[in-house]
Amino acid sequence: MERELNSQYKKIAELVNKMIPEPWEIIHLYAQISDTGGGVYFYYKSEQYEDYVYSLELTKLYNINKAEHDKNEYELYKLAKKLQAIFKENNQEPWYSFTMSLQKNGKFKMHFDYTNWFDTEYSFSDQMIIWKYKYLDEKPQDQKLQQIIDKYLLEYPKNPI
Repeated sequence: MERELNSQYKKIAELVNKMIPEPWEIIHLYAQISDTGGGVYFYYKSEQYEDYVYSLELTKLYNINKAEHDKNEYELYKLAKKLQAIFKENNQEPWYSFTMSLQKNGKFKMHFDYTNWFDTEYSFSDQMIIWKYKYLDEKPQDQKLQQIIDKYLLEYPKNPI
């Protein structure tokens, strides 16, 4: 199983690297997979700029062919789905989502979340706010958004996302 997982991690990392049109320092990729669908997105920190770049903005920012980008995004989703299948095939509890943090030197960390967010009152946008707070160190300027994070940290003190 470990060999299969490492192979899948490598495929995901290589595809994300291929999708980024400039040198980068760190990538944080989030994948959410369920029986009914899911999605994958990532943010990366450019070597040139201090801000993170959102994967869904790449076509606008860098004049990337949208059809090619969409094809790569779908391939990334399929790789994430296959990663979950590896867990299931090896009788491991399937996770609901994962975050891969990849540094330019090749070191990476995987964090698997087993919380079924469909069974909570947190919307997808709430989850994204929480995820960005945790992985991108993005603190909301809006008090209402900060309350979402505060509530989450009270309800989930182990911070599963």
